[in-house]
Amino acid sequence: MMSTVDLSYQIRQQILQDKSEIERLMGLGFAPSHAGRAIWRLRYGDAIEDLSLVADANGQLLGSIRYWPILIAERPSILLGPLAVDPSVRGKGIGVALVQQSLALAQTGQWEWCFISGEPEYYLKFGFNPVSYDDITLPAHIEPERLHLLPLVSARPDAMPEKPWPIMPMSTDAPTDAPIDVEPAQQITGEC
Repeated sequence: MMSTVDLSYQIRQQILQDKSEIERLMGLGFAPSHAGRAIWRLRYGDAIEDLSLVADANGQLLGSIRYWPILIAERPSILLGPLAVDPSVRGKGIGVALVQQSLALAQTGQWEWCFISGEPEYYLKFGFNPVSYDDITLPAHIEPERLHLLPLVSARPDAMPEKPWPIMPMSTDAPTDAPIDVEPAQQITGEC
């Protein structure tokens, strides 16, 4: 944890050398079982480099956001998360800045939808809309109140097939039988 809070930071793309600092942030922000949660069934392969950002304060990472390629009704889409912010600077706008900047980068026309399993009150302010199991199907059960979709620039709901829309990893090599924790994970923070 930081001894002094310096909010001078830049948002930049994640690099390989950030891995240990990102894991530190994840450890500070989530329960140890976070990687066993059902949402990880969609986080297969590598995160999308162009959208995965960090808030860097002179070499100290204050926050991190990652995205994963998924398919929603067989259309290229993205999964937001995890978002982690150092507890010493939580509530200072770093998570908001990471979400806003990364979503702006995502609106290139390459992705149709952004899906999140996260805190409803946090993600609604970015334009995410709640979805239910009447709207989508998932490879594993996730608490329904956490499910949200955001249409991106090229998304046209009227051009989508009949619901429910399957949401799955983009990779055809993704395992479907990995062990998961389907119980609600103990969450340490409000940002996920």
